[in-house]
Amino acid sequence: MAGAQNSLSVAERRAQREAERRAEQGRQRAEAEQRAAGSGFEVAIEELANNPRNAREQLEGLEGLASTYESVGLLQPVAAIPAEVFKAAFPENADEIGDARFVVIGGNRRLAAARLAGLEKLPVLVNRKATTRKNILVAAATENLSREELKPFEELATIEELKKEFGTYEAVAKVLGKSGGWVSQRRRLHNLQPEVRQALEERIPGMTIELARDLGTIKDRDEQLAAWEQERALAAARDAEPKPDKGRKQGGASKKAAKKPVPKQGGAGGDELDEATKARREACLATVLDFTEDASRLHIIALQASTDPDEAVALASQWLGEAGIGASALSLPSLPGDEGKGRQARAALALSLAHCEIHMVRNGGNDAAHASAYLDWLGTHTDYEQADDAESALTA
Repeated sequence: MAGAQNSLSVAERRAQREAERRAEQGRQRAEAEQRAAGSGFEVAIEELANNPRNAREQLEGLEGLASTYESVGLLQPVAAIPAEVFKAAFPENADEIGDARFVVIGGNRRLAAARLAGLEKLPVLVNRKATTRKNILVAAATENLSREELKPFEELATIEELKKEFGTYEAVAKVLGKSGGWVSQRRRLHNLQPEVRQALEERIPGMTIELARDLGTIKDRDEQLAAWEQERALAAARDAEPKPDKGRKQGGASKKAAKKPVPKQGGAGGDELDEATKARREACLATVLDFTEDASRLHIIALQASTDPDEAVALASQWLGEAGIGASALSLPSLPGDEGKGRQARAALALSLAHCEIHMVRNGGNDAAHASAYLDWLGTHTDYEQADDAESALTA
């Protein structure tokens, strides 16, 4: 089986993985529809009330969703609890429920869009286990978080409300099935200065939720604002750079031919690089963006590369910035604990690629074994294609 897999080209392996991913998504959708058909029932829309304690401050994109519902209806049921149960748990919100039969705790946006579309009935799954104030809050939070429906500050508000009920952030993490680091990351948003908070809410270019959480570790106002302005300037500089036309043939040669890995001596930066080096670095950036597998082999290769650490960090920071992850993922103060594991994994990937790439440029012609191992990894895990004469090119 392994031999058959290795006989496929890189493009064929990627196509195979994509087909498998789509098939799995289709299977999951089919299973969800079967569960909905077997467990849900339709309820008149006027008998459904929105959750007055819904963490979502704004219900966006209702028009587009309503247009879809007008065409095909609502296939995925909303999650609800009996209205009398909700009123008993939250008597302060009883007047807002009125004469409704059920309160929607998962799917308030779908309910609003369905009303806008003029639907008369909705499929509903009734949660009859959530009967206490705490259980209802947890059920609603779990519904929203699992569907990634909450904005960063809405997540934070949800955590704080649960903390009031459960007493500690550790307990909140436990009931949500999250790690303490996951909760801690979101709590950092408390420390954001108003200007940084506004940048996150408005999604100003250069701002990401990961960067905002890192900035939240900086307690001093001036230092935090200076760090944000630096990241913002870097993002503006990247956007101002001319984007290469990847489909254009250069000098009459095809794109594939331009990717021949013939290493030349040169700097680690992007200036005066030969076409093969540029092609490798495009592949490295694409890997930082998309690679989600085990990179242990790459890390082993990188650890045996003699490279200036600062130079490698600079190149890795460039890739992380272009990938929208942020160079702050390489910040040593943010490494303790298990917070930001996903970002740290991509930062480690970028740093290992940078070590290999710089070593390749500096010593590729004199270190055939290392260069071969690096090029083999790159060719196996990206669309980067090695020429047939790569072996001889390395030792030329």
